[in-house]
Amino acid sequence: MKNMKRLAVLMVMLMLVLGVSLPVGAAEPVKIGYLRITTSLATFVAQDKGLFAQEGLQVELIPFDSGTAITDALIAGRIDVIGSNSITGFWFAAQAAPDRFKIFLTYGTPSLANPTFVAIVKKDSPLKGLKDLKGKKVGTYPGATSIALAKAIIRTQMDPEGATYTELPPPNLISALAAGQIDAFFAPEPMGMMARSQGVGRDLVKEPLGLLGIKEGFAGAAYGFSAQFLKENPERAKKLKAAYYKAADLINKDKDALRPLLVKYIGITEPVAMKVPIQYWIKIEKLNKQSTQKYFDLLYKEGAYKEWLDTTKLYYED
Repeated sequence: MKNMKRLAVLMVMLMLVLGVSLPVGAAEPVKIGYLRITTSLATFVAQDKGLFAQEGLQVELIPFDSGTAITDALIAGRIDVIGSNSITGFWFAAQAAPDRFKIFLTYGTPSLANPTFVAIVKKDSPLKGLKDLKGKKVGTYPGATSIALAKAIIRTQMDPEGATYTELPPPNLISALAAGQIDAFFAPEPMGMMARSQGVGRDLVKEPLGLLGIKEGFAGAAYGFSAQFLKENPERAKKLKAAYYKAADLINKDKDALRPLLVKYIGITEPVAMKVPIQYWIKIEKLNKQSTQKYFDLLYKEGAYKEWLDTTKLYYED
């Protein structure tokens, strides 16, 4: 045993004399937080297909149950990467804790078409359109941006103050609709697919995000590095970005082949996973940043944010 220890010490000394870098931090994996949602698929692909390993990276995937919790963890330094969260959550973080992250990959649509967000009513509801929501109870995810987005969509047809809004945890939306506690809900997929597959709900309108009129499309979700990680690990950050870009290419090329990973990582049923709408992973260099700024401006006008933000300065483009 003593001989083994001496040998180990001699090996370290020899590496130092020869100028060979010690694998400092090699055993410390990159901590990647993720939400159990469709937009995290690039993280699942990069892990499952060995793309992180191809870049010589060890990673630890850490699940979170809310956008607020995952953002707080990044700001506090408990994780190095968010992969992924709503881009609206990143905007909140930018106002509360400036210069603490950089976005390196986005998810969204390059056009007006966007089936990833739904407006759902009960299957037998008499409501036929957004105008019928006057005097009705509308459910949304918790948070000011969720309510602001619902109001912005409703505003295209009527004064949104004519409805009342109830914030509910995602698992409660469908049961609340079934019980008549709300008349409709606005939420990202797969909530619509789940409501339909359970025979509870139907679409009030198709592709409600298209009503916002942002013809060039915009990013609705994003992946980000903590500023501390970027400063301390610039080369690892580049490798992580490269792995994620490879994952994005694989998904955009053949989404259906990779849908089963949604069953594996987020636990939705296979029928839902195979039908839930999936948009595009958009590399930062190809993102229409001004169009995504329009999305922020729209929510800002609805009162979701206290201060105006230049969102084009939040991206990592190294």
